[in-house]
Amino acid sequence: MRDLFFFDIETRGAYKDFNMFKLNDPRGSELFEKKYQKYDWSSKYADVYEAYEENSCIFSSYGEICCISFGFIDNDGNNKISSYYGDNEKEIVNSFNNLLKKIESKNFNLSGFRILYFDIIWILHKLHKYGIEPANIIYTYDKKPWDMRITDMSDDWKGKFALSNTFDELLYELGINSSKDIMDGSKVHEYYWNGRIEDIKIYCETDVEASIEASKKIYKK
Repeated sequence: MRDLFFFDIETRGAYKDFNMFKLNDPRGSELFEKKYQKYDWSSKYADVYEAYEENSCIFSSYGEICCISFGFIDNDGNNKISSYYGDNEKEIVNSFNNLLKKIESKNFNLSGFRILYFDIIWILHKLHKYGIEPANIIYTYDKKPWDMRITDMSDDWKGKFALSNTFDELLYELGINSSKDIMDGSKVHEYYWNGRIEDIKIYCETDVEASIEASKKIYKK
């Protein structure tokens, strides 16, 4: 089995609130309002303002990546973890993409929890947005399954079982401390717009650390 290169992203709304969204991006805010109506979010949220704060960090059309943390197990068995983070999404994704171009020549698979369903999709969308050619290792289009150098822990853990587990449930079952004790993804938007980017970085790196520890039990690494 290839060595594993773990990563995790944290996302936040592109604007602090829906008022700022409407003021700065009428087209985008109109599209978000259409989504609000289509999915009948009025039954779940008090208004479109609350829906924006809760969902802008889920959809890449309305959010931005504020942190990408990554890590691997070195030759001495130590966990090596670092991050790209801050206010400039383009710099964050470009730096990470350049790193991927370096590691794809080595014996690595990309790994993490549900990265095929969220993290990789977001990164690819943003690379396309900024006109940056994706590193081949993260490029998923038109590839055969056996050509994909991606090990998604959520798929391996689920197997043929009918129901899915959350990352926290996986950690619980493996006896690994929760990475959600500091905060969870639902707080990233709030933390970012309150100037707590360092807390987000620590949380993201804790998720990567937990992924590495889980991999040691699942993949015997």
